[in-house]
Amino acid sequence: MALSSVIGLAGCDSGEDVVESDSLYVKSDQYKSESFTINTAQQVKLKATLLGGNAIEAYVMDESGYRLWVATTQNNAFSNATLSYIKSITPLESSHETGWFNLTAGNYYILFENTVFGTVKPGLAGGSSSVSYSVLTKSTKKS
Repeated sequence: MALSSVIGLAGCDSGEDVVESDSLYVKSDQYKSESFTINTAQQVKLKATLLGGNAIEAYVMDESGYRLWVATTQNNAFSNATLSYIKSITPLESSHETGWFNLTAGNYYILFENTVFGTVKPGLAGGSSSVSYSVLTKSTKKS
């Protein structure tokens, strides 16, 4: 079951650009991720809202951290996984917005995690979650 995309947020008044925006359905004992690219050093802010279901966790990761996560969890070995992240939202129980933080040029991932890995774990009866998010950027250069 897919949720419709959240589009049309680009062009915020303060020089912000939306580089990634969507809604995801994350089943119990699974995770979903989306990649985004930063072309020059920029400030980044993540906005996320739990639309329904159980609380989950969200992380911003660089490419090497994400690849390590995928490699260690490929057999659903979430309880033994390690996670290297840049910014986290945990638990994501309603709406949350990080402050601005700096990223260098490169490929990044936003990971929505609904497994036994972290602090927030799916209930015994499972439980899926839906979330919407936006990754916003603005220049680090002063005008």
